[in-house]
Amino acid sequence: MEWFISHQSALEYWRGASARDTLARKKLRITGPPNKTMDTRMLRRKNPWGLSVPLNILVANGSARKSTVGLKCHSATLEFPYCSFIRVEPGLVVCSPELCFMQMASELSFVELVTLAYELCGSYRLGNKSDPDRGFRDDLPLTSTARLIEYATKAIGQKGRVKALRALAYTADNSASPMETILTLLLALPCKQGGYGFSLPRLNYPLDVPRKTKSSGDKPRYYCDLYWPDSKLAIEYDSDAYHAASDRIARDAIRRNALSLAGATVITVSRRQIQSTTEIHKIAVLLSKHQNRRLRLPLTEFTGRRATLRKQLLSQSLLKY
Repeated sequence: MEWFISHQSALEYWRGASARDTLARKKLRITGPPNKTMDTRMLRRKNPWGLSVPLNILVANGSARKSTVGLKCHSATLEFPYCSFIRVEPGLVVCSPELCFMQMASELSFVELVTLAYELCGSYRLGNKSDPDRGFRDDLPLTSTARLIEYATKAIGQKGRVKALRALAYTADNSASPMETILTLLLALPCKQGGYGFSLPRLNYPLDVPRKTKSSGDKPRYYCDLYWPDSKLAIEYDSDAYHAASDRIARDAIRRNALSLAGATVITVSRRQIQSTTEIHKIAVLLSKHQNRRLRLPLTEFTGRRATLRKQLLSQSLLKY
């Protein structure tokens, strides 16, 4: 018998798993779980995978549901696209990151869903196995914005599909930390959501340093935290956690100089600035000037929406980094 782990339990699984190892496992060419009643006696004794209770599982239909303590069944009334499920070990099948994201669309607010997309498409993971000092751990991306869009496009009629596609319109790949995600969303979400409505930047975007300008100690390539190619504008996020280390300060200065030599205008933003409504507004004004764009904000509505967005985003910040 195979258990199909879904929804919040699938998300918990993906947050704790190694992306490289797990995504290499077998993707199943099936369109849903088996149409039979699940034997829950094992789960009455103990959840063998260490996932939180209640354990969310996917079953074929309402008749396959089985009520028991510690178990939450979700009926799959429609067929899923192929490769929606990954067998990660004998007896355990997990909904793919793409299906899991669409499932969570029904359980999360819009802002929470967008931040989840950044996490799945980025190189960090939240959750119980995160570094306690940082609030997240590093790992490879579990998916990409393109794959999430492709999956949701195919999953016609599935619950959460429309909301998932709407969230993905504001998602960028390659975020390296929760704070990079928060900074991006504060600037790029539309005014009706409380953001400043800038176009999505490229995250951790590679810039090559011209040979003629780099010194012997320079790297040939540097990565911008946030970068707008059209205006050659880069934002570098400086974490307070690094500021006590003088060698880190020196490396950051060299990096910023190298990015300038590569033709980028560099703006530095700290965690304290992100946490200040006044300071992040100054950054938005500076951005608009560099991009030759007039900052148009419906002030009577924007102030309240911005406050709501900031509360939603910054309440998630574990965010020493």
